[in-house]
Amino acid sequence: MSKGVSKATTAVLCALCAATAFNASYIVLQRQNEARMPDYEANNAIYGKIGEIRQKVDELYVGEYDAQDAVDMACVGFITGVGDRWSGYLTKEEYEDYMTSLHGQASGIGVYTTYSAQENRLRIIEVYAGSGAERAGLKHGDEILGAGDKTLEADGYDAVIAAIKGEEGTDAQVTVLHADTGEQETLSITRREVEATMVTGNMLDDQTGYIYIYNFHQHAEEQFQTVLDDLLEQGAKQLVFDVRNNPGGAVDVLAKMLDPLLPEGTIMTLRAKDGTEKVYESDAQELDLPMAVLVNADSISAAEFFAAALQEYEKAVIVGEQTIGKGYSQRTYTLSDGSALRLSDNAYYTPKGNSLIGTGVTPDVPVTMPEDKVQDFYFLEPQQDNQLVAARQALSDANG
Repeated sequence: MSKGVSKATTAVLCALCAATAFNASYIVLQRQNEARMPDYEANNAIYGKIGEIRQKVDELYVGEYDAQDAVDMACVGFITGVGDRWSGYLTKEEYEDYMTSLHGQASGIGVYTTYSAQENRLRIIEVYAGSGAERAGLKHGDEILGAGDKTLEADGYDAVIAAIKGEEGTDAQVTVLHADTGEQETLSITRREVEATMVTGNMLDDQTGYIYIYNFHQHAEEQFQTVLDDLLEQGAKQLVFDVRNNPGGAVDVLAKMLDPLLPEGTIMTLRAKDGTEKVYESDAQELDLPMAVLVNADSISAAEFFAAALQEYEKAVIVGEQTIGKGYSQRTYTLSDGSALRLSDNAYYTPKGNSLIGTGVTPDVPVTMPEDKVQDFYFLEPQQDNQLVAARQALSDANG
C-alpha cells in the first residue's frame, strides 16, 4: 500500500510555505525601507521646512508673489549650497534655450554679440550664415543701439535683448551703427533658427593658419574639420588654435576634434562616482604640423582640456594665461516639470591621467593681455593681439 500525505497535512504545509514566503518578502521589504529611511527622513525635513516657509508667507506676507518663481529660486539655492560652481538649476525656459544652443543652433536674428557694461556697448562678433541678420547686411563690428522702442542708453541691455527675441518667422526692428560707415540705421530683421558659427579660420600669412573655436557644442567638430581642411588646402604649414574665452561644451565633440591632431592613444578619461570609467581614444592618423594653442583664464572645461591634451603629447606650444582648472564634466537631467539639473557627475583626466582641478593648464609661453585690449578682444587686428603675436613667434622659434 502506498503512503501519501493527507489533505489536512498538505493544507498545513501550504499554509506554512505561504507564511514563510510572506515573512521572507516582508523582511526584504523592511530592510529596503530601512536602507532608504535616511533619504525619506532627509526629504521630509526639506519638504517640511519649505512647506513651513510657504505657510508663513501665505499667512503673513503683505505683498504678492509667484509661487513658481519661489520654487525655482529654492532649487537654485539648493544646488548652490552643494558648493560646485559648475552645477546649476535651469528653469523650463532656460533649459529649452540651453538645449538649443548646445545643439549648435541659434534662434533669433542670427548674431553672436559681446556686451561691455563699462561702455554700455553691444557689438556684433559673428553674423551667422543664412540668418536674417546676414540678409539685412549686418557685419562684424556693427553696434546694436536698440530694438523696437527700447534703447541701450535709456532702457539697458536686458530690455534691448528682450526686444530682439521673439517667435521664429516674426520681424525685429533693430537699430544699428555700422562700423564701416559710421551710419545709424533701423532694420527689419526676420527671426529664424540657423546653425550657429562655432569655428572660424583664416590664413594669417602664406604659412600660418588660424582657427578660432568659440565652443565645443554639437556639430562644432564638423565646422572644425571643414575649416582645418580649407586652411590646409590653402597651404598652411603651421597652425594656431585659439580657445580664449571658450566656455567648453560636449566631451564627445572635444574628442572628435582632438582625434585628427593626436597620435594613437588615450585622449581623455571620464570617471563617475561609482568608479566606472569611459575612455576616449585617438587613432594612429595625426596631423604632423607645428601647432600653438592660445588660452586665457576664460578658457574653461573642454577648452583647457584641448590645450592640455596637445601639450601632454608635445604636439603644441601653449601660449597665454593660466587656465581656471575645471576638472568635472556635467550632464543635464530633466526634472518632472520640464526644468533641469545641470550636475557634475564625472571627473575627467588628461591623457597622462592628470586632473586639472585647482591647477588648470600652465602656458609654455606666459603672456598677459593688457586690460584695454581685453575689452576689445574680438575686434583686435592680428598685429594688435600681443598673445597671438607671441604664439606666432613661438612657432617661428620652434622652426628654427
